[in-house]
Amino acid sequence: MKKMVWVILAPVFAMVLTACTLETPGTGPRPPSAVTLPVSGLSVAGPSGFCVDRGSVRDGQNGGFVLLGSCTGLSGGNNPSLKGKTAVLTLSISAPLSQGESFDAPSVEAFFASEAGRKALSRSGSARTVTLIESDVEGGRLWLHARDSAPNMLAGQGDEYWRALFVLKGRLVTVTATPFDEAPMSEAGLRKLLERFVSDLERRNPGTL
Repeated sequence: MKKMVWVILAPVFAMVLTACTLETPGTGPRPPSAVTLPVSGLSVAGPSGFCVDRGSVRDGQNGGFVLLGSCTGLSGGNNPSLKGKTAVLTLSISAPLSQGESFDAPSVEAFFASEAGRKALSRSGSARTVTLIESDVEGGRLWLHARDSAPNMLAGQGDEYWRALFVLKGRLVTVTATPFDEAPMSEAGLRKLLERFVSDLERRNPGTL
């Protein structure tokens, strides 16, 4: 379980490592709407209106990471109509799962409901900062809705997020949708956004096992 938890929490550490290298909005050409990670071969694209932050992309033998945001925002623009209707999407993938290594979604769900699990989810390593609002398992995917009051490494993001964990092409994938603090997307909207992201990932990368 400890090894699997480390793999699951890769996106948290990846976020810390990439936070200082994110592309500055408006400093280059329009960001791409999709990217293919060179090592894993995973094809990543967000829902309509989302683009890839080029400065966030990481891919290596131990896994990869991608951050996606509003194409308008990443290009340095400002569209008032998007207020409360967009969020930040992140994706983290593990190294290939070894033979016999599997993702048991119900067991991981139970772990995250425990104090040790909330401590593992916390950005500060303290269970007191994390509230697991809800979770469910559907078709081998684990969905988590949580709140973490610990400081966020990316300014402007809210405390709550929706996260999905599942296996794609022999790797554990963790995707997270986080709203903006000043104009947060609704909880239902955030879940639907993440569902669209997951569906598109599976469509673009056939062969989930």
